[in-house]
Amino acid sequence: HPIWPLVRAEFKLKQNTNARYFAEEINWYKKNSNYLNRAFNRGNPYLYFILDEIKKRQLPGELILIPVIESAYDPFAYSPGGAAGMWQFMPGTARRFGLKQNRWYDGRRDVVASTRAALDYLQTMNREFNGNWLYTLAAYNAGSGTVSRAIESNKRRGRSSDFWSLPLP
Repeated sequence: HPIWPLVRAEFKLKQNTNARYFAEEINWYKKNSNYLNRAFNRGNPYLYFILDEIKKRQLPGELILIPVIESAYDPFAYSPGGAAGMWQFMPGTARRFGLKQNRWYDGRRDVVASTRAALDYLQTMNREFNGNWLYTLAAYNAGSGTVSRAIESNKRRGRSSDFWSLPLP
């Protein structure tokens, strides 16, 4: 697809390809290439919009991959825990970032509104973690409190508090 060179040009995060978790995830995606094909085909109508929003905000291009992990780019995805939409917003977080939910409309399933809210949320957490995008991405998945507690726990034990050393789910 012609968008991928454009996306790759926006990648900004340093990768640690030696990290065990990184290798495990890459291997899973290699073995499950049909999942990626379905996700990217489903996301195809939204990719240029999302990339444009990321570029406008000068954010890392890697953020375009979050919906692959969260929902396989399915705007109608629901999790057993109550998250919904392509970006998998929980109801409270969705309201906090301006996504309306009522009987007829759920902004978590609105691609434009939820993308903007997700990027707002990511920028807010990134400020909280002093510009550390790896902490931010972990917090998007596990919650900022979980990440903060893991950092503090490692510091108390005299261990490294870099992302790859944290005991995170």
